[in-house]
Amino acid sequence: MKLLAVAALAIVAVVWPTIARAAEPTTYTLPSNLHWRSVTPKGSSSSYLAAVIRGKYDDACDNIIRVKFPNGYVYPWHTNGNTYAIYTILQGTLVIGFDKKHAGSAERALPAGSVMQGLGSEPHYGRAVGETIFDVYTPCRR
Repeated sequence: MKLLAVAALAIVAVVWPTIARAAEPTTYTLPSNLHWRSVTPKGSSSSYLAAVIRGKYDDACDNIIRVKFPNGYVYPWHTNGNTYAIYTILQGTLVIGFDKKHAGSAERALPAGSVMQGLGSEPHYGRAVGETIFDVYTPCRR
């Protein structure tokens, strides 16, 4: 009987986290539900728009932020503080550059439908070709 009780507790300990996660309600975010805010990065005189889809704007992880760069926008040279993120380009082309002087040979163009992962501590800049909209998901890493 004790063996059966221990086995039952072990099963609950393994299965419970999955059940608890599954209990989160399904949420839907329509474009009309987004609350856009203007963001001006440090070292820049121009701004872009950002809207929170999940979490809070300043959460360290487990958030989704939708970003909208106007055509020609350049996000200045920076690092992302060793934060791992997944970028999904929804519209336009996001160009990521790895040369401080913006050499075209050090750029990577990501058209709509592209997914990029990483960029934590790599110095880079970003720029938009066409109005560019992308989601940034920052998962909690273990």
